[in-house]
Amino acid sequence: MRLNLSWVFMHILLILIVITNLLTGLRIAAVHRPEVMLWSAFLPQGSVHSLHFSVGVSLLTLLLSYSYYRLCIHRILQPTKRAKTQSRYHKFIILLGYTCLGLLLLSGSFLYLGILPSDILLNSHYVAALVLLIYIPLHAGSYFVQYGIKLFSIIFIASNQARKAHIIFILSSIILGIALFFILAKKAPQTLLVHRIDVSEYIKIDGQANEKIWASIKPQVVHTFGGANFNNGSTDVRVKVVQNEIEAFFHISWDDSSYSLNHLPLQKTETGWQVLENGFYQFDEKTYYEDKFAVIISNNCDFAAAGTAHLGPKPLADKPPNWHGKGYHYIPEKNIPEQSTGEPNSKGQNIVDLWQWKAVRTNNMILMDDNFIGEPTKVRVGRRRYTAGYQTDAKQSGAYVMNWQWYKPHGIVPKRIPRYSSLLQNTSNELDDHKLLPVLPWDDTKPYSAEQDTYAIGVMLPSVLYRSNRFEGDRADVRAFARWQDGQWSLELSRKLVTGSSYDISLEENVCLWFAAFDHSQTAHTRHVRPLQLKFRH
Repeated sequence: MRLNLSWVFMHILLILIVITNLLTGLRIAAVHRPEVMLWSAFLPQGSVHSLHFSVGVSLLTLLLSYSYYRLCIHRILQPTKRAKTQSRYHKFIILLGYTCLGLLLLSGSFLYLGILPSDILLNSHYVAALVLLIYIPLHAGSYFVQYGIKLFSIIFIASNQARKAHIIFILSSIILGIALFFILAKKAPQTLLVHRIDVSEYIKIDGQANEKIWASIKPQVVHTFGGANFNNGSTDVRVKVVQNEIEAFFHISWDDSSYSLNHLPLQKTETGWQVLENGFYQFDEKTYYEDKFAVIISNNCDFAAAGTAHLGPKPLADKPPNWHGKGYHYIPEKNIPEQSTGEPNSKGQNIVDLWQWKAVRTNNMILMDDNFIGEPTKVRVGRRRYTAGYQTDAKQSGAYVMNWQWYKPHGIVPKRIPRYSSLLQNTSNELDDHKLLPVLPWDDTKPYSAEQDTYAIGVMLPSVLYRSNRFEGDRADVRAFARWQDGQWSLELSRKLVTGSSYDISLEENVCLWFAAFDHSQTAHTRHVRPLQLKFRH
């Protein structure tokens, strides 16, 4: 028995699509689902978001083509009804497969389009994928038991019946797929309106957002998901933007039930000083860390944060693996053309701007850390952590450092100790974010020596040591301050529309932004699929 060309084509395509979809989807899920890391060795690495989207569109095309095939083509070309010999088991398994594929398509489409809460969609998408993994051996195994090795000739070898008509159907399906891809891939990002204010209108960067202009603007709500410690891994980010033709001002708020300022505190133990951590050794701390918020800005509106997210433990074959196995941010070298001009932003147009607000390290500086993502950097001998394309802008002065000489998971030696006992928290109980001073000012400390280390067991020290009050230079381009109240952060920030730096993206029409919230986690942040695009209202 041989099946027609259309059925063989669709079946082979379905096999390839489902396998690719599952593998790329599980790689994406591994970023925020630790249990998937157990399969990491079998999953693809690199820029998988675009491939996952492409095979998703292919699956949608196949569903539409198969529906048309069943309703029209099959009846015309095979009018004779065959006896139904399927057992109840086969009918159940086929129904299970159709249900999983339909749920995958619906949840993935709704997630991409921003319809319904993202946490519900994400969990539905994940569960459907896991059930589909079970369905595949149940479906294929039952038919192999029934037909044996002849199953391969049935699936992969087509009959010549009405071959021309089937070829026309196949070509039509391919054209439909290409059309759907371009329609969905070119789906406009969400609009983020930038309202015009007069240059004389004063906005104080204090996190209170009590100026009249903020009350008059309806926020753009972004549903973000996949972060550690948030309720269901999700939080809604609310954004408002104004500009005065010189500077842009943002008010950003998000839900966060915990006020987290415990950034890797140091504790005196019977064997010496210890960094309290629960994942910091793998650069994936999720317990003893500060709250953070990040903004990515790019002229490129592609998937995965302007195409910078490359997943897996070793997406760069000639570079070190990342410790947490999730991936790196970088722009591939082939995407960065040689720069022929020295004009401001000539290189900035080929990098991705990255601002990071940190509740402990930068909030008291009234700054966001101005960084960028570029091509992968060279490997530096002696540095334990390789960051690929993630780099900081240049600075003229100012710094914070960690208060240990060399980090070791089983004990460290502090660089400096306080001059005053008020800078200590004398407790071995649960940490209190409101009592422990988040940073140590340099002038309030003295060099550590074992002779002066007379502290009692259980005494705690902040791990962040300020060398000066704030950054100066390119790294200090973004002013910012946030306040936490009633389970919500309120962040105000400002930056010039055009800084003149080659590592900053100008804030102008059609520039795209992504937002990420961190709830006392180092790298496990929330994310969203489609970017927001600036649209200036004059």
